[in-house]
Amino acid sequence: MAKKLGFYIFAALFIFAGQFLVNQDLVSGTPPPIAQTTLAGESAMQRLSKGPAVLYFWAEWCGICRSMQDSVSNVLRDYPGLTVAVRSGDDSALQNYLKNKQLNWPVVNDNNGSLGQRYGIKGVPAIFFINAAGDIVFTTVGYTSEWGMRFRLWLAGLD
Repeated sequence: MAKKLGFYIFAALFIFAGQFLVNQDLVSGTPPPIAQTTLAGESAMQRLSKGPAVLYFWAEWCGICRSMQDSVSNVLRDYPGLTVAVRSGDDSALQNYLKNKQLNWPVVNDNNGSLGQRYGIKGVPAIFFINAAGDIVFTTVGYTSEWGMRFRLWLAGLD
């Protein structure tokens, strides 16, 4: 019994340490400006100006991102947000991917990864949760459930 408890404590510390290392470089506070427009020609930053909002970095080649597509689509129906496709091809390839997957997302193409670097991401998926004042208040990297996203957005709305 004591060995099991020790194992669970070690596993929990390992997970939290891993999350800290993955999240440590992500920006918080005022988000870096996104000068690009979405593939549909909308102002990217305007989509984030009325929080709570979500900023979702993803890639078409990312398996975890694919497993989150329905959840992200559902959240984006209820909350303002923006998605950023990291190193996922040119605009045409990206538009074809979105059409084939039936994803009606506002997308900025970060084909060279420079926008992701400005936000401090080292991998995708990465999600930034923005409050009504326009500040990043929560971040997460890796798989996040729809309810996990909704809970963080709800908390961001309390600010």
